[in-house]
Amino acid sequence: MQVIKKDGRLQELEANKIKVSILNATSGTKALLNESDINVLVKDIIKSIENLRSEYGNTSSYEIIGVVVDVLKRDGFEEVVSSYVGYEK
Repeated sequence: MQVIKKDGRLQELEANKIKVSILNATSGTKALLNESDINVLVKDIIKSIENLRSEYGNTSSYEIIGVVVDVLKRDGFEEVVSSYVGYEK
């Protein structure tokens, strides 16, 4: 699956980039997330994106941010969401 970047370029979806952004957001919080937890979150995020875009094949960086926020909220990581949204700006 490819990601339509903010500047219009296409790039392969990279799970590691999602993982790094969550790790960065987590570092400024009191959330207790270990690498295994983050790997599970990333798998859930990728699966959600694939389910959303199975028909069209491409996603956007904005959609990825929305899915990350939804998954973090669903799993009770509100503090990480606040840091992630601030990190992404």
